[in-house]
Amino acid sequence: MATINAESREGTGKGVARQMRREGRIPAVLYGAGRENRNLSLSAKEWMEAVEKNGSALRTQRQTLVIDKGARQMVLLRDFQIHPVSGNPIHVDFTRFNPKQKVEVEVPVILVGEEESKGVKEGGIVQQIRRELEVQCLAGDIPENFEISIADMDIGDSIHIEDITMPEGVVVNTEVNFTIVTIGAPHVEEVETEAPEAAIETEVTTAKVEE
Repeated sequence: MATINAESREGTGKGVARQMRREGRIPAVLYGAGRENRNLSLSAKEWMEAVEKNGSALRTQRQTLVIDKGARQMVLLRDFQIHPVSGNPIHVDFTRFNPKQKVEVEVPVILVGEEESKGVKEGGIVQQIRRELEVQCLAGDIPENFEISIADMDIGDSIHIEDITMPEGVVVNTEVNFTIVTIGAPHVEEVETEAPEAAIETEVTTAKVEE
């Protein structure tokens, strides 16, 4: 759980947002729980430090938002926008945490048991197709991650979403039995060999020289 410092802000619009970013701050909004939206700003430096430290946990776990160095609010991160060219953060949305409210979140998939896998020991290549699963559940029941063991997998084996037992109250919204991870065959390097025609031509040429 991260603690995120925020300040109240006045004004909205692109001009205000650009000025804030020049000052090293990011526009943010807190909404939800049937209350009015609250316009905030975050330190860009502190926010990126929180992103680097907490990673995907920022999206799946509740966080503490400290507003104007006083009021503390439990929140969930709902949206985090970055500039497509510079990669700098440009906007953050939070929603007030309500453990009884249904939410849709992306939960990270963590693979374990690779060292015990027969397929890996035989040179198979682990191919993780899904690194996150989008689920629906109560905010208070969001899993920290999905830990999937590949210890019993051989080359050619796959694990699909229907093979995963979801925690009670957690639902994956899909009608497709998509693949999460598979172990592919090892890569075989092709060895170039001289074409038979080239070999025959070489032999004939040599014979003529000897005559």
